[in-house]
Amino acid sequence: MISINYETGLSFKRLPRFFNFFVFFLIFTFAVSAQTQNESASNDDGKIRIIIDKEQLPVIESFLPSRANVIQKQYDKIIESNKKAERAGREPEIMFFQYTNTENFDVLGLSSRSCIIYDTLATLNQIENAQDDIKGKTLILPVVDGIFIPIERGINSIEVLLQENYSTQTLTKSNIYYTINGRDYLFLRSKRFTPTERAYFLDSALRLPLDNDSFWVSSEFGKRKNPFSGEMKNHNGIDLAASEGTPVYAIKDGAVYAVIENDSEFGNYLILSHDQGKMTSVYAHLSKIFVDRYQYVKKGDVIALVGQTGKATGPHLHFEIRQGGKAEDPRNKLNIKE
Repeated sequence: MISINYETGLSFKRLPRFFNFFVFFLIFTFAVSAQTQNESASNDDGKIRIIIDKEQLPVIESFLPSRANVIQKQYDKIIESNKKAERAGREPEIMFFQYTNTENFDVLGLSSRSCIIYDTLATLNQIENAQDDIKGKTLILPVVDGIFIPIERGINSIEVLLQENYSTQTLTKSNIYYTINGRDYLFLRSKRFTPTERAYFLDSALRLPLDNDSFWVSSEFGKRKNPFSGEMKNHNGIDLAASEGTPVYAIKDGAVYAVIENDSEFGNYLILSHDQGKMTSVYAHLSKIFVDRYQYVKKGDVIALVGQTGKATGPHLHFEIRQGGKAEDPRNKLNIKE
């Protein structure tokens, strides 16, 4: 079985004694297939990569106690053995399993049941925050704690924050990386989130797009009479009346999906994409925009200024939240005082 020695690189270790022959054969067949296809493969950059094929990993069917749940029992034993090894200063066994979350755990619940810290589960499975819905998703479960840092550009706020925090540090002496589902990661064994990273992960609350004392709600979400045509139409957001030039903030970390100027309806407006496109936020009638398309922004960044471009009866921010492409009432997501 492949394990990692952080001083010398790859090494091969004897399997733990607690494996009986049947489980040894079953797990070893999966693990060797998934984890040693290119056990010493390297790219042009000379970095060794261990390739993990998610579809070929041994499967944990359930975390419910059951005599028939052989793989889960052995998973628990491997984790227990690894924790003892690390406490004794020995190298742990490195393996991965897959688990489809039909038991509807959230990431904190799965962390508790799997005995792997949520920092590890989140960074390995691209989970941005503790409130992400992982029900029904197939996840990769390792058997040691640590942090997986993607090599290419991060796709969510916690990945970007980790890359920023570790960009100036020497991460490993042996330059060993994992390629998991075609994506390269560096694994930092035993590392945990810093307090700042933990705060980002645990706090998923949205901030207001304008300072709380700088606006009033001039038009609510839902059916309303269009101020220009007089027709009853759906208003897919809320209008926040504010002085021209009032700063507009990103409500959540995300990427700039679109920047539009001189639209006949919305004037100057922009759209942010959050949670890998699962949610978007729209900011319209802007007097000035400070961000470019594809730029990554953080919650609280000033992205624009309030204006009255497009069809507007006065300076205000038209603001929308869309979940899965469907407009939702922002009042249900934001802490807007009456």
